[in-house]
Amino acid sequence: MKKSGIIHVCFAAALVAILVLVILRVKGWFRIVDPKDYSGHGGSVADYECHDNIMPLTDEEYNLIRQNEEVILVFGNDPFSEDCGENGSLSAMLEEASGAGVINCAISGSCIGMQEPAFDISRSPMNLFSPYYLACIACSDDMDYERELMQAKDALGDSFPVNGELTLKILSDLDIETVDVIVFFYDGSDYLQNIPTGLKDDEFDDPFCSYLGSFTATIELFKKAAPSARIIVLSAPYMFRVGKNNTWEPCEDYPNRLGVDLSSYVLGQYKVCAEIYDITFVDNYYASVNLENGRDYLIDGRILNEEGKQLICDRLMYAMTYYDEENSGRVL
Repeated sequence: MKKSGIIHVCFAAALVAILVLVILRVKGWFRIVDPKDYSGHGGSVADYECHDNIMPLTDEEYNLIRQNEEVILVFGNDPFSEDCGENGSLSAMLEEASGAGVINCAISGSCIGMQEPAFDISRSPMNLFSPYYLACIACSDDMDYERELMQAKDALGDSFPVNGELTLKILSDLDIETVDVIVFFYDGSDYLQNIPTGLKDDEFDDPFCSYLGSFTATIELFKKAAPSARIIVLSAPYMFRVGKNNTWEPCEDYPNRLGVDLSSYVLGQYKVCAEIYDITFVDNYYASVNLENGRDYLIDGRILNEEGKQLICDRLMYAMTYYDEENSGRVL
C-alpha cells in the first residue's frame, strides 16, 4: 500500500476512535431512567412519558464533581412552606432523608413569574418573593431590600407571608458559596395566576413577568454566583379542578385565561433545564403525581398529602444521590 494510502487509513481510524470516545462520554452523563426506579412506593406511571433529566455537577472539563450534600437551599411555594419544619412537612422529610441542613426559603402564594409591573413592589408586592428577587438578595453582598420590604408589608397587610421577612434576612446573611444543592419546587400557581409562560415572544412586555423569563434569569444568577452548587428543579405535580359535587376533573380540560394548561408550563421548564442549562429536572407531572394516581396523593385536587410529600421527597433524593459513589456502577 502506498504511503499516502496508509496515512488516509490512519486518519480515518483516528476520526472513528475520537467519535466513539465522544459518544461514550456523552452517553455516560445522559441517563435513560427506568420508571421502576422512581421511588419506593412502586406507583405506576401508566403510559406517560417520563421527562426526567438527571445531570451531575461537572467541572469545565466535564469531570464529575462529587459532593457531600451538607447544605440544601430550597426555593418554592406552598408544598415546601406548609407546616415548615414540623414533623410530616416536606422540609422535615428532606432533612431526615438527606442528613443535610435545609435552608427553606419557600413562600406560600408565590409564583416563579412576576406580575406587572415587575419591579414596582408597591403595586405587585408578591414579586418581592419571586425566585429571581430572592436570588438577587442571596447572590449580592450588599443588596438593600428594606424599602421594598416596607412597601410589600403596606400593600399586603395581613396577607404578608408569615416567613417573608425572615426569609429575606436569611438570604441576605447567606454565604452562597457554602450551599451544596439549590432546589426549586413550585406548584401550579403560575398556571392558576395566569402568568404568561414565556413560550411566545408576544405574550409579555417584560421577560420577568413570564414563567420562563423569570426562571431562566434566576438560573443564570445562580450558575454564575454558585458554580459549585448543583441545581435540581422539581416540576409542579399534577393537579385537578374540583367541580360541583366535589368531582375531580383533569386540569387539561380547563386552560387558564391565557388558554394554557399546566403541562405547557412543565414542559417549557423541562426544555430550559435539559436543552439550555444541562441541569437536573425531576418530572413530577407525568412520573410522580399524575392523572392516574393523583387522587392517592392530593387533597382538594391540589395540595399534597403526607404520602404525596413523601413521594416528592423520595424523587428528590433519587436525583440527589444518582451519581453518588455507591451508585457509580450505573454511570457509563
